[in-house]
Amino acid sequence: MAPEFDVIPMVSIHPSRLNFYSRIEWNPYRPKRDPSIHLKNVDNNHHGKVSSVAKRKISKAIEYLLFLANEKVLPNTAHGKSYSFKLAFVTLTLPSRQIHSDQEIKAKCLNQMLIEMRKKWNVRNYIWRAEKQANGNIHFHILVDKFIPWSELRDSWNRITNKLDYVNNYRKEMVRFHSGGFKVRSELLRSWEYKAQIRAYKRGKLNDWSSPNSTDIHSIHKVKNIKAYVCKYVSKDEQSAGLSGRLWGCNYELSDIPGAQLIIDSHISDAINRLFDKHKPKVYDGAYFSTAVITFDMLTDSDSNELFKAFGQFILSHFNRHLQYKVGID
Repeated sequence: MAPEFDVIPMVSIHPSRLNFYSRIEWNPYRPKRDPSIHLKNVDNNHHGKVSSVAKRKISKAIEYLLFLANEKVLPNTAHGKSYSFKLAFVTLTLPSRQIHSDQEIKAKCLNQMLIEMRKKWNVRNYIWRAEKQANGNIHFHILVDKFIPWSELRDSWNRITNKLDYVNNYRKEMVRFHSGGFKVRSELLRSWEYKAQIRAYKRGKLNDWSSPNSTDIHSIHKVKNIKAYVCKYVSKDEQSAGLSGRLWGCNYELSDIPGAQLIIDSHISDAINRLFDKHKPKVYDGAYFSTAVITFDMLTDSDSNELFKAFGQFILSHFNRHLQYKVGID
């Protein structure tokens, strides 16, 4: 009697790790089973928490976002110094009190912003995260791999949100609040000093309160372990209570990345053994798979040529990108 399944040893290749696991190939002639016995009652409500599965997906998306991002130089900073960076952190807030559902804000504002970021600034890879502010408004953090001028970002977001009257409502509120001239917001003095409030008031009067400070963007360049820092920030559960709909998202290519998947035959097994013998990576065993922690330079080594070729072909097919590393062939 033929076995019901075969166990195929596999490896998936990623920029910083090799995952070893087994693939089950079922015998097509095995007796069919009732699929309902495998179904469980699942609560799809996230309750404001990022699940462990989502955290793993976020970590993988950030890993590839960093790997694919080119080094960029930002000149003419406020301190007159230039510095290089790979990723930028965008924050989008509503100019006035939220009067639409979270889903509607995401569908009509966030989605449009992501479309314009792709068209205007060639943003291809991104990860976004929704949170609640202390005032109950939804706001978004977006990790991008491109330079975006802050003034253009603000103009676009204000125009988009004003389709739902958020800038118009902001203008009405500011005109009412400052109807007798400048009025200090004493409750904000700890984070917004008096002189800064005066400057903001003068700018607001000058542009008729049509350009609220609804966005922020800064590059990430001083953090040593950017992946760990960003993963912790994007995956945190704080400020998520009360949010409806999705808590995070990314572009399609980053959504569920399989990596380069290979059957471990004799040739691949030899390449893996050579990599292990030469670089001795750390290995962590899980319940269903093992992970070897590597660096991308280990893959570019000529001793691991089969692994590098497979990974390069995956990057080309999945992201339409050519790897810029050359591997010597013995």
